[in-house]
Amino acid sequence: MSSARPITANPDDRGFPPTAWTVLLAACDPAAPETIAAREELCRAYWRPVVNYLRALGLNIPDAEDGAQEIMSQLLGKDGLRQFDRARGRLRHYLKSSARHHCYNLYRDAQAQKRGGGAATLSLDEVPESAQGTHEAEPESVFDREWALTLCGRAMRQLEESYARRNKSALLNQLKPVLISNEGVQPYADIGLMFGVSEAQIRIEVHRMRKRLAEFLRAEAAGTLGPEASQQEIEEETRYLVKALAHESRA
Repeated sequence: MSSARPITANPDDRGFPPTAWTVLLAACDPAAPETIAAREELCRAYWRPVVNYLRALGLNIPDAEDGAQEIMSQLLGKDGLRQFDRARGRLRHYLKSSARHHCYNLYRDAQAQKRGGGAATLSLDEVPESAQGTHEAEPESVFDREWALTLCGRAMRQLEESYARRNKSALLNQLKPVLISNEGVQPYADIGLMFGVSEAQIRIEVHRMRKRLAEFLRAEAAGTLGPEASQQEIEEETRYLVKALAHESRA
């Protein structure tokens, strides 16, 4: 794959400019440079949640990695989204559906071989639980967690870049634990002394940091929806991410 620059949403823009997913959904020319870059960005960014979901559905690590590669290859193909709802498509739904169908196909082929040939006619819902997952957690929970962590990680990297541009990386690194939990956090007054500012200024910085991270996360959520997604859908997708992250922090 080429080293194309990642396509990310900018939360400073109320309308959210095109992201890798919306570029891909709206693509008229599959061979256009921006379309190819969008596909590659999606594969780099979201490969890991697909691998872990396939593992939760019952595949071993090599098979899960091979399956994720196959799913991403289909996405990279010029006809990968032919049957997809381009207007209201959620990227996570596309990837989850592709992963489940991949497992179904594996199970169908295995059953056909046991019968000595011939195609199995089971629907995905009829695949036995033993064939769908051996992971200690429920497959849907695994995907939700990995998906939320992936998008949160992308949002955090954007926050880090914004602080680095202002030469404030040290302050961000000191305050970053506050974004996750208030437990065990160094007193704001002590942090203020480290940077030569007051406790009140640190509190203001924490508020701004949380707000900024929330904006980046919302932008990441918006970037995985279809180009005609409403503000309500964006908020719902953001709440889904926050809920999944909250569940992860309690685990």
